[in-house]
Amino acid sequence: MKKIPLLLVALLLLYEGSANAQTMVSGGIYQNTTWTLANSPYQVNGSVVVFPGATLTVEPGVTLLINNSNTANIYIETRGTLNLLGTNQAPIIVKTMVDTTNIGWEGFKCTSTQGGILNANYFHLSNALTPFAYESALPLYQYTGCRFSHCGQAISVANEVILNNCQFRGNEVAVYGWSYFTLNNCYFQDNNTAIFAYGTVFTLTNSTFLENANGVVFASAVFDSMYIADCLFQNNLSGISGPNNGLIENCTLLDNAVGIQGSYDCQIKNNVIEYNELGVNISVHTELTNNQINNNMGGVRISDISSSANAPMVQDNEICSNVNFNVDNNTNVNYSLLTNCFCGIDSATTEQYLIDGYDDITKGLINYQIFDSSCTNAYQTVMKFNAPAGLNDVTNLDIAFQNPVGDELVFLSNKVLEIRSITLIDPFGKTYQLDSNSNNIFDLSTLPQGIYFLSSINETNILRRIIKI
Repeated sequence: MKKIPLLLVALLLLYEGSANAQTMVSGGIYQNTTWTLANSPYQVNGSVVVFPGATLTVEPGVTLLINNSNTANIYIETRGTLNLLGTNQAPIIVKTMVDTTNIGWEGFKCTSTQGGILNANYFHLSNALTPFAYESALPLYQYTGCRFSHCGQAISVANEVILNNCQFRGNEVAVYGWSYFTLNNCYFQDNNTAIFAYGTVFTLTNSTFLENANGVVFASAVFDSMYIADCLFQNNLSGISGPNNGLIENCTLLDNAVGIQGSYDCQIKNNVIEYNELGVNISVHTELTNNQINNNMGGVRISDISSSANAPMVQDNEICSNVNFNVDNNTNVNYSLLTNCFCGIDSATTEQYLIDGYDDITKGLINYQIFDSSCTNAYQTVMKFNAPAGLNDVTNLDIAFQNPVGDELVFLSNKVLEIRSITLIDPFGKTYQLDSNSNNIFDLSTLPQGIYFLSSINETNILRRIIKI
């Protein structure tokens, strides 16, 4: 057997000893102290207190190992100044030594009544019951490049929080609190609740929510505004719950139990909502427009509407191939969903996946159209309400008109035909009875821009789409 030189053995032992070296800390800090990268990792064997007038600085890249083998009551408190400032390349790492997937220590504490100051950024902090407990809440919590893992309530907001490029994994509640939220490019996974917000202004962009029990939960009305854009919600029990007074756009919601639950006073547009148990459950004054709501177990459910005055608007969506229903009208209000594409080849196929008063007399009715496979051209309209007898009987009147139209609708004909009156219906089912000014000309100047359906001429049924610009 080849012998290893004694000098090499000595060098290996020296290297192994230095690699495993740890600095043991606990107790009081009474003068300015620095925990250096050269002496890292630091094993925190008991609680540490920085006393008034003293400053503890933890250098970038330092690892703090909380020795929770005997107790979970360890904390690091500052009554002086504690600087926990890493860098993007060298974050400060704080974690327990035992059972690293659960809460194992109390966290950092800042006792402001004794002059305590706690500065923290660019850190990876794990296993704390309350990562940062401030005796007096800060007006602003602002973190960049931070990670919170397996904590209790990771961030408690008292007035305003700004988070950029932060990650939250396995926490009970990742972000909780009141007022102003600004989050960009953040990542939430395996939290019980990712965000629980009592919002004044809420802005969430470019963020991912994966496998949380609850993604974003709005506990009450957002007073000023809500904006959620360019986010991914996947494999959560609920993606977004209770969104209100704002806009959700350009998001992707996949494989959640519920994609969006209980929206009100809210715009939901240009989103991809697919493969959820329930795509969206919308309520008062929601505007659901230009979304792809496909391949869910249930597509769109309309709930908690007391009258047509507070009904949501559902238009220009693709709502197709949902297993149990495309739309469930879980109210007694009638809806015209004429501008939505249901990808059915005939009325019988489309009707099967629209749950309304034809299926349950406690529910309101749904008007709809049959579109071609491109969802651009409508070739059949089904009007279950606001239509005279002879439903879907289209009379082949010899008429023509320019479309789109402006403030005047002018009918042209190869035959002598006096058109005295017409009936228009907007996508919400509101009916407009108009009489001719003269020479088959109708004044549309008081009508808002949008899509209308010409349902009768001279009290004779006719179904034509008109776009007013």
